[in-house]
Amino acid sequence: MTEESSASPSQVVDTEHGGSLVAAISRDIVQVHSQFYGRGPTKAKTVWRDEIVVCVLEEIFTKAEQLLVDHGRFEEVRSHRTAFQDEVEPIFRAAVESTTGRTVKSFLSQISKDGAASEVFVLGRPVPNDPRSS
Repeated sequence: MTEESSASPSQVVDTEHGGSLVAAISRDIVQVHSQFYGRGPTKAKTVWRDEIVVCVLEEIFTKAEQLLVDHGRFEEVRSHRTAFQDEVEPIFRAAVESTTGRTVKSFLSQISKDGAASEVFVLGRPVPNDPRSS
């Protein structure tokens, strides 16, 4: 998996944990995909600007899903993936809130026929009782 990242300097380095916040978000999102699909995307890139966090994933399909897509059944794969996203949304939200220290107001997810996906998070206020918001 490739972990690329882009964010303003104040949002990139998590000095307390010694790593990049956007890379941590990419890893968390990929980990959820891996846990529930048996494999994760091969590439992930997260961008954090102001109140928007976007994670773009590539090569997301399992072999079975790719077979269906190749034979014109993308809408069935999309339907299955949408149901999956509905169920794991709380896990994604918790991961982003934990990493950013801010609540997630909105979550949007989409996939494309070419095997790319996007997970979009609109951030809200600081997470209550988060030490970073003091």
